[in-house]
Amino acid sequence: MKTSRPLPSPEGVSPSRRPRRLALLLLSLVLGIAGPLHAAETLDDAWREALAVDARLRAADADADAARANLEAARGLALPKATASTRYTVLSKEPAARIGLPALPGIALPDQLPLSERTYATHALQATLPVYTGGRISAAIIGADIGVQASAHERRHSEQAVKLDVAEAWLGVLRSRRALAAAERHLAALDAHARDVDDLHRQGVVPRNDVLSVAVACADARQQLTRARHGRDLATAAYNRLLRRPLDAPADLAEPPPDSAGHDDLATLGARALRLRPELALLGARAEAGDQEAEMEHAARRPQVGLSAALLHEDNRYRVGQDVAQVAIGVQWDLFDGGIQRQRADAATARARAARERQADGASRVELEVRREWLSAEEAAQRLATTSAAVAQADENLRVARDRYRNGVGTHTEVLDAEALRSLTDHNHLNAHYDLHLARYRLKRAVGEL
Repeated sequence: MKTSRPLPSPEGVSPSRRPRRLALLLLSLVLGIAGPLHAAETLDDAWREALAVDARLRAADADADAARANLEAARGLALPKATASTRYTVLSKEPAARIGLPALPGIALPDQLPLSERTYATHALQATLPVYTGGRISAAIIGADIGVQASAHERRHSEQAVKLDVAEAWLGVLRSRRALAAAERHLAALDAHARDVDDLHRQGVVPRNDVLSVAVACADARQQLTRARHGRDLATAAYNRLLRRPLDAPADLAEPPPDSAGHDDLATLGARALRLRPELALLGARAEAGDQEAEMEHAARRPQVGLSAALLHEDNRYRVGQDVAQVAIGVQWDLFDGGIQRQRADAATARARAARERQADGASRVELEVRREWLSAEEAAQRLATTSAAVAQADENLRVARDRYRNGVGTHTEVLDAEALRSLTDHNHLNAHYDLHLARYRLKRAVGEL
């Protein structure tokens, strides 16, 4: 008699386990859709955090606030000014006027007439409005507006400096970690070779000298590993400092994406840098501000015309009307001040000329900086292409040298030299990789596009 067995499920899973498998499948789909719980930090993430906490940018923002306040103050020079004042006066004796009345028989006439009390209070409410200042107010407003523009250039310069510092530190962490991994691979390869040498020595195939030399090589590799570990810790601390984190905080960083975009030629980049670099614009703004400062000093030597109106009240019992209103227009012209205004104008003009000379010198420096960073990027790209092929060749050279040594054909020195060459090639390759990314960021900074 045959016993019937249940038919297997289409997937080969029993019906009792199917709900569990289905739940696991749904959970994996949900996790796959939601994405990883923790993503490695990119350079854009680091820039965003650093720009929010960097003290240089906060100082630049404070300078921008000061420049905007100076602009509003300059605009206020053209508005009416209202003042209220109170004064209490004490005289040694009452002022009086001598009067000469003809003498009358039998009548004693006074020979003085009081003009004011010995103590009295005066209250005034006054408004003044500049009518003509020779261009002094307009020059002050233009100069203050240029100061606002200069503060914007200064902030952009600070922002690019912060971003370059963060990029260098970010790449420094990645470079140090790759260097640590390379040092670990180097030590692991030497340890593996040391085990082969020890086995061959116990078999009497190789002399003890091979055992001692590989032990020395392993000790040196351990020192290199210690230096690489310390370099990783120091690079991480420098990166955390820029982001205002604890220096020993862990940093999980993503590798930089490959730069597949094409690059413009050197002449195009140089012309763009002269147009975009905030340092050059800042020097130009300082030169224009110097021109406006000189114009203000020249304007102060011209006639100054103002309109004023006032309400006066004097607590004086001798005055018939204690409340008086007045309107006046006044002209003030400093005919001679010892040459002070002229010398100040000459000094401002000289400062403007100096700023323009620095701007011209800075333009040539910018062109040189663009050329240097462009050549550095080209060099790093060529090094990366060369070392990419050399890494595979060094690995194959090491494999051949170890096989020859195990078979008794090659020497122990050949293996150590091959491993040292492979380690050097590995370091050259990773340095070329990160040098290329760093050179491209520095080139963007030199152009003013970082």
